[in-house]
Amino acid sequence: MKQLYSCLWKLTEKYYWIWFILLTALTTFLCFRCLGIGVIDSWDEARHGVSAYEMMQNGNFLVNTFAGEPDYWNVKPPLSFLTIAIGFSLFGYTAVGLRFFSALSYVLTSVFTGLFAKRYGRMASLLTMAFLAANYFPFKAHLVRAGDADSLYLLLFTLAMLAMLNIQKDQRWLCVCGLCFSLAFLTKSFHAGMIAAVGGLFLLLTGEIKRMRPRLWAAFLGSALLPTILWAVLRYQYDGMAFFRSMYEADIAGRTASGGLEGHGFPFSFYLTSIFWNFDYIYGFLTLVVLFGILYLLFRPLRKEGTPLPRVDQKGILLWFFVPLLAFSLVSTKLMWYVYPCTVPLCLLAAVFLTEFLKTEKVPAWLRSLCLLTVGAGTLMFLWTNYVDNVRGAHSNALQTFVMEQFDRDGQRAGSTVYLDAYDPFLYANTDGWKQNMRLLALMEGDLDCRDGGTNAFLQDNDECLLILSIPFLQDYPELEAYEVLADNGQYLLIRKP
Repeated sequence: MKQLYSCLWKLTEKYYWIWFILLTALTTFLCFRCLGIGVIDSWDEARHGVSAYEMMQNGNFLVNTFAGEPDYWNVKPPLSFLTIAIGFSLFGYTAVGLRFFSALSYVLTSVFTGLFAKRYGRMASLLTMAFLAANYFPFKAHLVRAGDADSLYLLLFTLAMLAMLNIQKDQRWLCVCGLCFSLAFLTKSFHAGMIAAVGGLFLLLTGEIKRMRPRLWAAFLGSALLPTILWAVLRYQYDGMAFFRSMYEADIAGRTASGGLEGHGFPFSFYLTSIFWNFDYIYGFLTLVVLFGILYLLFRPLRKEGTPLPRVDQKGILLWFFVPLLAFSLVSTKLMWYVYPCTVPLCLLAAVFLTEFLKTEKVPAWLRSLCLLTVGAGTLMFLWTNYVDNVRGAHSNALQTFVMEQFDRDGQRAGSTVYLDAYDPFLYANTDGWKQNMRLLALMEGDLDCRDGGTNAFLQDNDECLLILSIPFLQDYPELEAYEVLADNGQYLLIRKP
């Protein structure tokens, strides 16, 4: 058994780069497969998509707008909108264009983290990437397969932390960390403060702050502040302090207010119980490994002299995990994607501790073999769940499919005035107004002029226009029988008023 285990370990080490490429391909597959099929979500994804679309139409890439007006609800700086605009330029006004850079950002997050973990061993690198591929919730909502700011923010947060962990070797990495902070701020506003909090505590606790020279501080402050200051000065020219006040009210005052913002107030334990102690997915397993690993650092009955992590790295990675987790647990407004950045160090720490256990010769070979088989089988199960639920399970809904079937940017109906009076499966309700997700879809599919008011507004409009109507609603408006039905799919009608 010992010889077989040793042989398998050596084969893994010898063919590391093949395994690395395979895991990168697996992650890429999970990120991009069926990327354009999933229903377009309202709120962040649709809001970002509409703003990116309007930026391309009006040529103003500094001010995000919604329905032609400056957007003071989605008060994020422009970087994430710009990446979506680039996606539209590359892949057209499609869901793939909307989500492309989110998917790519997660692939890069996995690759960079895996390469960094190689310093702790090749097995640690591969396990890190496998765990990140099985990282269920970011694939499900608001990150990997969504056209909003979170995936780019996660990449920049991760790069900032990896740069921070390299500062002891070369202090110039501090400037890379500062630049990533600035770009993260230009992506997701005050959420980037978590990077500053982790980085500041790291410099203090490791004593690195005492080694910094004035020239380095100047370079760091330049990299961390100048891009944001330049954007702020340019943005100020458009609407003064209005946008910045809205940023503060939404991201600071609103999210820290008692009871939470928009009904998202939850107790302190929300993230711990709903994510990190959730054994239905991979997080409970990884958290258990990390807890045992931390005990392993404190009490050393099994391991050899030294630690699996250099002390500087221990402090840095633990801060990377615990500071955002505790900080967002203290804030009254709690949303699952706030702590997605914590899943990266969780995967990294679990991989390092497991690797240390698997190579500890004081543990019998049969027990290490059993552990390796259990980890492998469990990770495959979590990967399969991720694939089935979030990739193979991606689907549109009936209303969005109807709109995509009836309109084409190069077709005769492009640019039409369209009213909506239909059952929306995304809302589980009837609507006579264009919600954010349907507005974005209408813009992407046919550059439509979306009008609210439903059938009544359609009937009062004296110009040529179209109406999307749920078939059961037809009985409430007998006057519609006088108009031409352009399409009927059994659920929805497309009616034209000449």
